[in-house]
Amino acid sequence: FLTADARETRAIHSESVQLTVTSPPFLNIVQYSQDNWLRGWFNMIDPETVRITLARTVEKWNGVMSGVFQELHRITRGGGYVAFEVGEVRNGSVKLDEHVIPIGLAAGFHCEGLYINTQKFTKTANIWGIHNNTLGTNTNRIVLFRKYHEGNS
Repeated sequence: FLTADARETRAIHSESVQLTVTSPPFLNIVQYSQDNWLRGWFNMIDPETVRITLARTVEKWNGVMSGVFQELHRITRGGGYVAFEVGEVRNGSVKLDEHVIPIGLAAGFHCEGLYINTQKFTKTANIWGIHNNTLGTNTNRIVLFRKYHEGNS
C-alpha cells in the first residue's frame, strides 16, 4: 500500500504493473479529503495528511496529468493497461477525456477505447440537490490505454 504523489512512485518498480485503475481529481470542483473520510477511516489514513492536487485550470490539470502519465508509463509493463476514469466538468463544457487521451498518447500509451457511462441518479442523490443530468459530473468516462511491448504498435 502506497500513499504518494502519483507523479513520483519510486517505490513501485519499473514495468512491474499489469493493470492500473484510477480516477484523478476533477480539477478543484470536489473536496476529496472531505468526501473520502470514510475510506480514510477504514484504511486508517487521516485524509488531512494526504496531499491531493486540486488544479484550478485545465492547463494546470493537464500539466499534473502529464507527469502522472509519465510515471504510469514507467511502472506499466509491456502489454499492460491503464483504465483512467474522468468526467465532464464546468456544466459539461469540459470533457476531461478529451484532454487525457492526448496526454496518454504523448506518454507512449496507445488508446484502446473510451467508455462513456451516463449517470442514472438514485433517490439519495436528491439529498444533495442533484437531479438527473443537471448538475455535477453526469458521466463516467473511462479511457483505456495499453502499453505495447517494445517494437509492437
